[in-house]
Amino acid sequence: MSLTSLTTMHPGCGLSHRSHSYNSISSLEENNLYNTEPVLSIEELRVHLNSCFTCGVSWYEDHVSLDCGECGGYSLERPCPMCDGRCQAQWKRDLTLTHTTGKAKWSGQCGFRSSKPSDGTSEPSLASSKITTSS
Repeated sequence: MSLTSLTTMHPGCGLSHRSHSYNSISSLEENNLYNTEPVLSIEELRVHLNSCFTCGVSWYEDHVSLDCGECGGYSLERPCPMCDGRCQAQWKRDLTLTHTTGKAKWSGQCGFRSSKPSDGTSEPSLASSKITTSS
């Protein structure tokens, strides 16, 4: 199999005045011009994102490390942290914030909080908003 030209830089484009030609696929391998890292399947990516980046446990499988700040003592859901679960609401792990900060972050709404604005304005109150909190 022969490749005539993969990349050509045209004179006057300001990038380069040379052309790269390769005679075979093996010359591409020698120059590492393609990505050799393994590609994750969608299932593997889901499992990876639903796991702790710090200690490696699988939240998807309800595993948790009690002494890991990113796990925060819970897997993907936890009882409402605003009232210690008395309202029976379950909060969901905010995977993006958890992985970004390395600390457990949760999104949810306390069932005891009013869903109506308390001051009569059209602005929703903080208590009725979706809240993200740390464990």
